[in-house]
Amino acid sequence: MATRLIVKDAEIVTMDDRLGDFTEADILIEDGAIAAVGPGLVAPGAEVIDGRGSIVLPGIIDAHNCLWQTVLRGAVPDLWPGTYFTEFLPLRSRFRPEDNFNAAYIGGFEMLSYGTTTVVDYCHNVRGPGYAEASIRALQGTGIRHVFSYSFMSAEPDGFASLEDRFADARRIHAAFHDPASLTTINFGVVSPGSPGLDAQIAFARSLGAPSCIHLHQADAVTALDARGLIGPDLMVIHGNQLTNAELDRMAAVGMPICFTPSADVQGTPADVVRRAVDRGVPVVFGCDVPCHVASDPIGQLRVMFNVQGFIDGAMARSFGSVAGRRPPVGPDMPLLTPRRLIQMATIGAAQVLGLDERVGSLTTGKRADLVMVRKGPFGSSVAGDPCAHVLLQTSPRDIDTVIVDGRIRMRGGRLKDFDAAKASTMLAASRRHILGEA
Repeated sequence: MATRLIVKDAEIVTMDDRLGDFTEADILIEDGAIAAVGPGLVAPGAEVIDGRGSIVLPGIIDAHNCLWQTVLRGAVPDLWPGTYFTEFLPLRSRFRPEDNFNAAYIGGFEMLSYGTTTVVDYCHNVRGPGYAEASIRALQGTGIRHVFSYSFMSAEPDGFASLEDRFADARRIHAAFHDPASLTTINFGVVSPGSPGLDAQIAFARSLGAPSCIHLHQADAVTALDARGLIGPDLMVIHGNQLTNAELDRMAAVGMPICFTPSADVQGTPADVVRRAVDRGVPVVFGCDVPCHVASDPIGQLRVMFNVQGFIDGAMARSFGSVAGRRPPVGPDMPLLTPRRLIQMATIGAAQVLGLDERVGSLTTGKRADLVMVRKGPFGSSVAGDPCAHVLLQTSPRDIDTVIVDGRIRMRGGRLKDFDAAKASTMLAASRRHILGEA
């Protein structure tokens, strides 16, 4: 691996308020860190990446993805009937540790191909000893930065004799793999309200100083958690579609974030929680959630969010106010989500929520070099207006040219490094044969 890289002559979105954007500048990377950002940098001996005709921005962060599902991608094209819970999740009982490995390995590379440099891998398929290790080793092999969420939600019965045995396994995983100076950190996923062990699981995570997350699908769930003294900035809500405004106010008061997963959370469910949360100061991030339903493409999810939120903004304005024209007048938060705001929420915003902002999330000197380079052409060689809007609305995955994680090139010229498509196909087929009994 080259210890010095320089991206030359690119349009740069830093997501650093002090630096701003550059219409044409360079990024010097030394020993995995950003050494300098600006025009006309000179770096003798550095490997040169030609950034002409491209936009460089911080690597995208997916704040919630269940990568163990990648080997069964597309198995649940329609979430409305509820078969995700009744038919898909029970398939966890057929997974082996090597299936977890195959899924995380393929999924990690897929995410890199979509410009993702950090993924929160929520693994509610830790069915016994060996499962978490398999997923983490696979992610390490891809070179993507990852927060592995060791979830206490699992198919029952699992391979642990007791909750104490599961805690022992989780403690061992945290001790063995959690290293903020590396690409691997560990947090935890706790069971939903009403399930046994919730209080003990949150206490366990807090005893290690580790954040955790919880799936909430009903109103008054945060109120109930608050009454038990369980809420705080270290407990992220996943989904939260039906939370009340009073609950969101309470979350804002303690700095408790929410992760909205657009494709899953707009399929017939209330999707207005994003505006209500943002309006009240709740930190909001986004995730792809379930590869059994959608590709692990976070920028694609931001596009979904941009369009859905635009519809919701107009509908709410028409319902609660007088709208004379086709659209409500533009105001400070109308529309709520601009392309730049969405990119910001998926980079430095997500890094702040995950406690990674001192290392990643912006192209700031001294931070680790996690970045994505998106080509403007062949149909957009020049950009009129905000480069974030161009990335979100005028490009597709085929335009993602280069992905760098921790100063290491993981994709160049649209081709993944160290990825063998034939090997991945064999791995996927082997897991599907075992899990589904396919011939």
